Amino acid sequence: MARGRRGGGARVERFPGGARLVEADVVLSEVRSAPGPTHDLFDLLAAAVVALSPGPRLALLGFAAGGVLAPLRGMGWEHPVEAVDLDLSGVALFRELCGDWAGEVRVDREDALAWLARRRRRFDAILEDLSVPGIDGGTKPPVSLDGLPELIPRRLVPGGVAVVNLLPVTGMGWGEIVAAAGSCYPARLLVEFELWENRVLLGGDALPPAREAGRRIRERLRALGSREADRIRVRTLPPGPAAPRA
Repeated sequence: MARGRRGGGARVERFPGGARLVEADVVLSEVRSAPGPTHDLFDLLAAAVVALSPGPRLALLGFAAGGVLAPLRGMGWEHPVEAVDLDLSGVALFRELCGDWAGEVRVDREDALAWLARRRRRFDAILEDLSVPGIDGGTKPPVSLDGLPELIPRRLVPGGVAVVNLLPVTGMGWGEIVAAAGSCYPARLLVEFELWENRVLLGGDALPPAREAGRRIRERLRALGSREADRIRVRTLPPGPAAPRA
């Protein structure tokens, strides 16, 4: 099941305690009215940041309606979040449902590559959650496989972590997608799901072993009360080449 990140043209489906942005039967974002679990891959994305980031500075590339904020704040991450998205139509829904508890969240309307290239300070964690409509649902934009893989490592502090939500790409197998998105990380882990077709790439200049990273992530998920805690697998990927720092 693809979980995209573009709000344009999407309909809002409300349910007790939150709402979903849905386009062509693909869930673009799931927003909760209080901090806590979503019981889907948003929980994993948040848990990877909380478990592996060496510090408080987080960049979110792709915002939609801020679905990751409920689990992120539910895990006790109280730090400011800097986000960017080309489509800000979901921000009003986020402010409506999450404005009372979301804390400091800044969302800029800009191309993610250009936005990240302009940052002067480096980030402790960068969550890349970009998508565009595809033939069979959400897919990754070209910049996620050519451009951002080279830039993101340069915008991380030493020991920082990249968390990249991967989606199917027409004409490419999962091995090719993972190789392209993770081409510049000396240390790489891959998270696979029991229920979702997505994969999540974890990259950096140094990461814990897969067993330890998985333990930390599951610990955060269980503390949150997320059902995803027992539905993930974390494995090690061969190291990529060291990326030059700018």
